[in-house]
Amino acid sequence: MLRGHPRLSSREVRILDRYLLREWAKVFGLCLLGFGGLILISHCYNRIPDMERWGLSFGTSVEYLALLMIGSIPMLLPISLLISVIFTLGALNRNQELAAIRAAGVGLWRLTAPLWAAGAACALLLVALNAYWIPDALERQREIVDTAQFDAIRAQGKATLPAGEIGLISFDNTRARRLWLISRMGFSTGQAFEVDVHLFDEQGRETRCISARFAEFRRVDGRWRWVFRQGRDLRFDPKTGALQAQPEFKELAPGFDEDPEVMLFATREPSRLSLREISRFVEHAGQNPTGTNAAYAMRYHAILSAPAICFVVIAVAIPFAVVGGRVSPMVGVAKTFGLFLAFYLLTSFCSAFGDNGAIPPMLAAWLPTVLVAAWAVPKLRAVN
Repeated sequence: MLRGHPRLSSREVRILDRYLLREWAKVFGLCLLGFGGLILISHCYNRIPDMERWGLSFGTSVEYLALLMIGSIPMLLPISLLISVIFTLGALNRNQELAAIRAAGVGLWRLTAPLWAAGAACALLLVALNAYWIPDALERQREIVDTAQFDAIRAQGKATLPAGEIGLISFDNTRARRLWLISRMGFSTGQAFEVDVHLFDEQGRETRCISARFAEFRRVDGRWRWVFRQGRDLRFDPKTGALQAQPEFKELAPGFDEDPEVMLFATREPSRLSLREISRFVEHAGQNPTGTNAAYAMRYHAILSAPAICFVVIAVAIPFAVVGGRVSPMVGVAKTFGLFLAFYLLTSFCSAFGDNGAIPPMLAAWLPTVLVAAWAVPKLRAVN
């Protein structure tokens, strides 16, 4: 295409940018459609029996499958980006166009600039998906299933929770060392029922337990204020665990300031929380908590680290695509597939340990990306 050009002008380089981006987009789109189709078939095979059991209409079933597909996009983007970059650059390399372009004064960094821009667009899309769209999609999935199940329960004449109330809340405020157990709570009414609050010292020993029939919460001067009613204030010896006192009370205001909305987040899976919601939760739990809050911190750091994957994928793909002369791009795909599989397994391994707090969630979220980047960057520099 460009052989014989001693040097490309700015206009010709811009034409080359559009050509490269167009060729990449073709392969990228085919990868998304191909892998997406396979995942859709898998969802249909696994979910149609459930949808029939739930009694979903055709329109609601289609909506449910579409929501499942939205949740699959973060997995589709990196692998599609990897294969499309290798195929696009590999085709140029195999046809000797890459050598001609570089001989015409266009370096590899400048040549691949459109691909890096495409990677940045995919990274932004991943942020939007993980931070907002996927949590909304998962929440809508839950609503579809819950509505179908609640309708079945009502049809049998069984009771459900009053509208607007959430049942069985367990919230661990690790910063203040307070564990809350609530039978049911209504955010709109400002009331919680059957409330137990366990307080611990720095060594994790229980020193106090407030047990109340119900509690009221409201915002006063920018802070939440909890008032417990009709209960007992149990005090324990931290060394022996022996009960020292259990005075009864009609009203008790110990100065607790937990945000009830954040406490409601604990009733939802981390993947169903938006970036704003998970950020507020982590403010209470800390960046690297242990126990039940670790999964929420893991989700928070996974959202932050996900965009970097797109750039790492391109850094891995370029060296495999531009070396080897007249070699089929499939060779590069085969080589990088093993690396991508190792990356996926390492990510799953770190996520499992980060979710249960065995390793700090921040480290668990970033470690796979950092390791692959450390391997890929020197190879990328070598081919430039």
